Amino acid sequence: MNAREKTAVFYDQGGSGRPPFAGLRLPHKAGGGGSGGFGAYPAADREPARRLGREPGEWPIVAALTVLSLVTRLYRIGRRNNVSWDEAHFGKFGAYYLNRTFYHDVHPPLAKMLVGLSELLAGHNGTFGFKGGHTYPPYVNYTFMRAFNAGFGIALTPLAYLTCRYLRMPREFAAMAALFVTLDNALCVMSRFILLDAPLLAFTALALAMLARFHRARGVPFSAEWWRRLLLVGLALGLVASAKWVGLFAVALVGFYTLAELFEMYCDRRLVPSAYAKHWAARVVALIVVPLCVYALCFKVHFAVLNRYHSSASFMPVGFQTRLRGSPLARQPYDIQTGSIVRLQSRLPGTGYLHSHPHRYPTGSMGQQITGYSYADPNNKWNIQRRAAAGSFAAPADVLATAPAIGGPIGHGDIIALHHNATNSFLHASTGYEAPVSALYREVSAVAADSAEAQARGVLWIVEITGAEPRMSDGRLHPLGTPFRLRSAHGDCTLVSTGERLDKNWGWGQAEIACDPKSGGEGTLWAVERHINSELEPANVGRLMSSSFLRDLAAVNRQMWLTNNALIPDRDKHNVLESGPESWPFMVYPMRMVGWDDSSIKYLEVGNPLLWWGSATLCLLFPAQLLYWLLSWRRRALRWSAGQMREYLEGALMLWGGWALHYLPFFLMGRVTYLHHYLPALYFGILFLAYQIYHTASWYLHPRSARRVLCAAVGLVACVFWWFSPLTYGWDKPIRDLRGMQWAESWPVYEDKFAL
Repeated sequence: MNAREKTAVFYDQGGSGRPPFAGLRLPHKAGGGGSGGFGAYPAADREPARRLGREPGEWPIVAALTVLSLVTRLYRIGRRNNVSWDEAHFGKFGAYYLNRTFYHDVHPPLAKMLVGLSELLAGHNGTFGFKGGHTYPPYVNYTFMRAFNAGFGIALTPLAYLTCRYLRMPREFAAMAALFVTLDNALCVMSRFILLDAPLLAFTALALAMLARFHRARGVPFSAEWWRRLLLVGLALGLVASAKWVGLFAVALVGFYTLAELFEMYCDRRLVPSAYAKHWAARVVALIVVPLCVYALCFKVHFAVLNRYHSSASFMPVGFQTRLRGSPLARQPYDIQTGSIVRLQSRLPGTGYLHSHPHRYPTGSMGQQITGYSYADPNNKWNIQRRAAAGSFAAPADVLATAPAIGGPIGHGDIIALHHNATNSFLHASTGYEAPVSALYREVSAVAADSAEAQARGVLWIVEITGAEPRMSDGRLHPLGTPFRLRSAHGDCTLVSTGERLDKNWGWGQAEIACDPKSGGEGTLWAVERHINSELEPANVGRLMSSSFLRDLAAVNRQMWLTNNALIPDRDKHNVLESGPESWPFMVYPMRMVGWDDSSIKYLEVGNPLLWWGSATLCLLFPAQLLYWLLSWRRRALRWSAGQMREYLEGALMLWGGWALHYLPFFLMGRVTYLHHYLPALYFGILFLAYQIYHTASWYLHPRSARRVLCAAVGLVACVFWWFSPLTYGWDKPIRDLRGMQWAESWPVYEDKFAL
């Protein structure tokens, strides 16, 4: 056997069903051949149109691997009967779907709707609050809920096997990769609780499998099979993005693959422009339109089910809020008049309500603070007083702040004063001072009602109604549907939410409110969100409000973005659960998922060190490996043909690219991060590890030696999984008996050096 035959002998590329180590010889032409790669569709790549799974003995392997995964995920799954870790959040969100109460969370709804489905199938009535650490009552079948969620973790194993087969790995090594995924302790333990990680990982694995499957159909473009596979990629992308926004990294992977593919087709002069345009159109439909439709459909179902009002809906468009059952906003007095008590809400997302409290600014006028506050609070209530009607004055300067309040409805062009009930003060434009954070704006403050400043024109504001609801366009101020600006009658500036946050030490991180000389932008728009006037009869204001699904969808996604950005770590103290991305690949800080006393059942999110350390090392060294091969290729020192090298690189770049895209972006994020954020990257890393083992063995070793490497790798991984299994399946004995499980000083097995 010559060198070239030896390097080709282990490839089971055709899916012919012949044993991968049976001496199959696949000649490679030095100048090309092989697969078409990220792009072109050579004739040699037409064979992948055949479906994987028709080969004899394929599905019994998948079934056996799935059964093993089922055992590892379901073993003693109901042992701990307490609400554990983030079950407190996601179990509660699932219950909201049962009692149909609106809620807000930082993640898209699909995975949480699946949690709700598990609770529905388990017979839960939605009354249990899932408070952390509490014991599950008898009527909550938490074991079934966990098992339902574990089903997604079980699916990782067959998906890993199929992905590796689509990447032309022989059965033995594809099974090895699937066993690696099955025998990682972190992937296992995270699928055994009511969390979102298992659905996210399953949909991520599905997206990768569908991409690899589509990659094998490149030789028959626009055939029925080609379209089916391409549309399945789009469907998988829609599912993974709808589970968690981390799924957008899978979208990015497919996006890079598609751009590289289209670029290579562009460089192929044999491809006519009309056919090239069809390729673009097909991918736009399948990989953009289809995922967006799936994503929007998940929110459509989310909105349809959650039809009961909750205060967490305050950021949604008022038309949406008034449609919710039990909404306090739907019925309130229609005309806002002098003496009405109002709660003003900014139209700029993340600001909340116009708010004041006795605390003072540390700079500027050092007056009483005016802020934006996101929650209902007595300090959000203002008494509105009309001091002059529109048309009754030649210029705003003619109106005196000492003028008595005038009765009647408030309309466009009226001059008003806003009295803060809780502190007996007036909203005041302090035009001589800069805003405390944004120097481009002027300060606003609250001045005491009995002060000299309350007698000056700085407390007077001109009402400018803009963009009113069509059925409320009568020039008067009404709740919800008549956005307006408040222009200072003294300083010619407009009340604005700047989008900045006050210092947490003196402003508690609340939104900055100022006066804008330019008077533009969404931050200058306000609306009366709540109107109280005992002398006026309530009306059904909700029926006058309009809304649209697209506007609601945009609002909820914008608020999710703002909430995510607000999840920043407190650098002044160490949280024992948090960890930075630099520590993840080598598992510096495994995470305790529950309390750590001797009498309780304890779980530690610790992965299989062989898989974590091995995959991280190979992934980090891969760029250097490519550089070495590039230099060797330039020196004509490579022993492999171009076809062999291309085939290897197609799979390697797909897996390594998935690892990099799911890991490296976390270095750019300012939000709080935890070890489980690395799990999607770990999945790609484990498959990359198996891919590298296979190709290294097939290139350099005799078939018998390659089998030994395979068996040794699986055996070692299985032994380490068993060694750490007490922390995966729950340890109820004293901590001191966890001998030999602290493989690094930083691991919190016996004690946590950061614990206070």
